[in-house]
Amino acid sequence: MNLSNLPDILKPLEQGLQTSLKPYLAIEAEPATQLSLWQSKFGGLPYFPKDQAYPVDREGTPLILLAQFNFAELPTLENFPDKGILQFYIAADDDLYGADFDQQFNQDGFRVLYFEEIITDESQLISDFSFLPQQEDRLTPFIKQYSLQAVLKQAPVSLSDFSFARFMQREPYGGDEADQFYETYHDHFGSTGHKLGGYPFFTQADPRQYDENIQDYVLLFQMDSDYDYKDGEQSKDIMWGDVGVANFFIRPEDLKNKDFSKVLYNWDCS
Repeated sequence: MNLSNLPDILKPLEQGLQTSLKPYLAIEAEPATQLSLWQSKFGGLPYFPKDQAYPVDREGTPLILLAQFNFAELPTLENFPDKGILQFYIAADDDLYGADFDQQFNQDGFRVLYFEEIITDESQLISDFSFLPQQEDRLTPFIKQYSLQAVLKQAPVSLSDFSFARFMQREPYGGDEADQFYETYHDHFGSTGHKLGGYPFFTQADPRQYDENIQDYVLLFQMDSDYDYKDGEQSKDIMWGDVGVANFFIRPEDLKNKDFSKVLYNWDCS
């Protein structure tokens, strides 16, 4: 990212911006009707071997696929797997979308699974998903399924990341300049959207800010609200509560070791 043409109000922060740069995969989601079991997607049916136990909630109700990433289809991202399939599941019948805000590591209502070796023999994969909750019974952030495209980018620390002040090495502008500063920063380095890695966006507050035990956690995956209308009909329908955003965090060493058993799940809305 070229930081040489910063607006005047951001130029005093150039060193901090440069120091904080992180790579990430910016993800675009488009509604799709036909998706393979192996494909990167939001929603739809997952890749799942028959010899594995399908994830369920504490009552034994099957979870549904939130997102699936086939790393063979994606640009390489530092510290992330370069092969295999990473999946995110959430409860289908929970108005909190499977989140436990008192114990955000509690995977009773969500699950993160990783399959390092991909089976290509479809006869060894689940193909009958009639056991899943029916669409009309689901309380989920979206109804449609989406194909995904990813582009490798980099960006400096986001305004809502708890570490912003540390990287900037100075207090943001005060008084009359404060509004202009925050608006300019957001316009140039906004952290909204779907992504793997990078810095998160929040409509409220970063949960890591209040707990020193999780301040080494980094963003694993972010799914934002994403809605659009074409020809008078809703073409995209991703909505977390009241235009919110969901974030999954992980310790860097766990990410490098492909250990997704201690992921932190948070979402908030305005």
